[in-house]
Amino acid sequence: MWTIFSRDSSKDFPYEISESPSYGFNEKSLWKLNKGKKKNTTQEVSIFEFLINDDFPGSETRSALAKSAVKHLKTLKHPNILSFLESSEVKSIIYLSTEYVEPLESFISSQNNLHTDIMKQYIAWGISNIIDGLKFLNFEAKLCHNKVNIWSVFVNKAGQWKLGELEYMNSIENSPPSYASGLYCAPGNQRQSQFSIDIWGLGVLIWEVFNGPLSNQSALKNSKKIPKEILTIYPKLIAVDPMNRPSYDTVISTLREQGYFGNDLEKTMTSLSQYHILDDFQRTAFLEKLPSLLETFPKNIALYNVLPSLLEMFNYVKEQKVIFPPMIKLSTMLDDQEFEEKIVPCIIKLFESNDRATRLLLLNSIELYASRLNADLLNTNIFPLLVSGLADASPTIRELTVRSMVHISSKLNYNNLNVELMRHFARLQMKDDQGSIRTNTTVCLGKIAQHLDPKNRSKILTSAFSRALKDPFQPSRMAGVSAFSATQQYYPLIEVSTRVLPALCQVTLDPEKGVRDITFQTIKGFLGKLENVSEDARLKEKLEEEVINTTNPAIPTWAGWAVTTVTSKFYSSKTSQKDEKSIELSKNISNNTNVNNSEQMYSNLIKDNTVKNVYNERQVENINTIQNSLNQKNAMDDSTSSNGWDDDSGWNVGDDWESIGVDNSNSVKDKSDFGWEDQEPILLENSDEAAKKAEAELLKEEMRKKREERKQERIRQLESKRNSKQSLKLGGKRL
Repeated sequence: MWTIFSRDSSKDFPYEISESPSYGFNEKSLWKLNKGKKKNTTQEVSIFEFLINDDFPGSETRSALAKSAVKHLKTLKHPNILSFLESSEVKSIIYLSTEYVEPLESFISSQNNLHTDIMKQYIAWGISNIIDGLKFLNFEAKLCHNKVNIWSVFVNKAGQWKLGELEYMNSIENSPPSYASGLYCAPGNQRQSQFSIDIWGLGVLIWEVFNGPLSNQSALKNSKKIPKEILTIYPKLIAVDPMNRPSYDTVISTLREQGYFGNDLEKTMTSLSQYHILDDFQRTAFLEKLPSLLETFPKNIALYNVLPSLLEMFNYVKEQKVIFPPMIKLSTMLDDQEFEEKIVPCIIKLFESNDRATRLLLLNSIELYASRLNADLLNTNIFPLLVSGLADASPTIRELTVRSMVHISSKLNYNNLNVELMRHFARLQMKDDQGSIRTNTTVCLGKIAQHLDPKNRSKILTSAFSRALKDPFQPSRMAGVSAFSATQQYYPLIEVSTRVLPALCQVTLDPEKGVRDITFQTIKGFLGKLENVSEDARLKEKLEEEVINTTNPAIPTWAGWAVTTVTSKFYSSKTSQKDEKSIELSKNISNNTNVNNSEQMYSNLIKDNTVKNVYNERQVENINTIQNSLNQKNAMDDSTSSNGWDDDSGWNVGDDWESIGVDNSNSVKDKSDFGWEDQEPILLENSDEAAKKAEAELLKEEMRKKREERKQERIRQLESKRNSKQSLKLGGKRL
């Protein structure tokens, strides 16, 4: 008979009822709507249940209607028609499972105010959904719904309105079924056009959305609650004469002219559904505008409609970096499992890209997803790609990568955090030409100090911050002092007295008063700590135990200001870059002035030998200036070079990073590795005085050769001028 209901056992039906809400729909329909789920899964579905009761009058007709609805729903596929999943006839019950939906009447009645801007946009979009579904039925499927009203429309998780209740559906060539009569029977049945019946039903639906379920047809004339934008077309929708009812295209154009259609929500949904036919410019413009629009959309639409569309587009379009901002913004609504399944593969794919604009997007939004990344996946798949940005040629990429480490440091394993990342930080702090990056490296290290291995933490921090105190960039020195104070709880007392305080004392003569002020404040705090231990020896054991066993010991009052300074925000790169340019410009002007002075003094020396001593003194100053410039240039050489490392700063490439905390007495050191090693960071400045003198002599010789070359060049120019003048005189005689 009906082959689709041939199953005779409930175990063949893969869905089960989980809840039976008391919807008003159940009293108006042949069906009872239940909440359900797929067996052995968490997939939510809706299960329509029809009870076959032969004792009920007209039971055969009712059963035929229910089976007709199942047949039509199974064969019709459209975005605005209820999605069929499975059906089964078990004993005297017909089960019909569909996507999870809620009756429109229940949804509308749960809303407090239908006249807010977002609800106006949402209802307009819903009405356009139903118009699209009816156009498909009437003109493509050649079917007439015959029962369009608030009880035949459902809302899915994505907020989309869908047509159901297809039991009265028939061909447009046939008259409506004789049993389709009563309250929702369209007037003028004898003169119906191809769409007039469902157009009248559309008018009824609009009235019911704003007024509630219809009680009698005469109430349709009361249009006080209907928005004024719809009133221009509404009377025609419910016209008694079918031939006076407008077409769907007329309805759409009229509502668009009145401004009811064409709102941001409808435009966004239309663009998502038609994304594949948009050109590149339209796609980019739409995606760039989307993040700001998402803030005004209902959560269910954003989560179950927009996000799935973006994820689908991500896999086949080239505008992946433009799709990412709205996608990662919406991902905050997903649970951890959904995030890992849907979003993480996209993040990894984008990190694998060599496009700098893509990397900037990832780094700027890392706080939105870093905390949700699985630790194993982060260390294995993402960190190797992320840390490569620390060696990027772009200063912006390097700086943002440094900042990003604050968000992921708590999840990094021992090797990635204490070895790999520290190696990169050492190189940046020592050799990067951008003062802001050197400063923010120090700030970042202060922020992530609590996650470092306690056995090596004090050694790393002391060496790094001591190096920052010698940085020529003032904010970097201030960051070093502040970092010392903010991390005061991580240093053993012996290290405070032998390494920290000596390093800070050298900054008490800093040219900048701001640096000196915070230095004195920090020194007083450390001295007070030592003094307390001196007064009460029992404190020593307690403090040493806290350093080893506690990742975040109590912070004393004197260090509170520094903690706030270090943990609040990073140094602004724009300011630092501006300062760097100013410093560089000053250096260039100074160098040019020095060279010009040298040339002038050399010329004077030829004329008067009595100024020889004065010239020699100033020449030494010029050599020192050039030496400083060369030292800065050497700091940018490849990491395998030894130039710039043996500067008595406590940074020695002789120590292997993997050797931290390991006995390396018999190991061979790799000279290409960077690291903070366990040695005194404050050394005497004349430890390589001989090498500097030798280099200075070479520079003197080089400058002498250059002066000789310039002298010869001037002589050649003078000879050329003389020859030119002679040539002109000779020419004049010939004339």
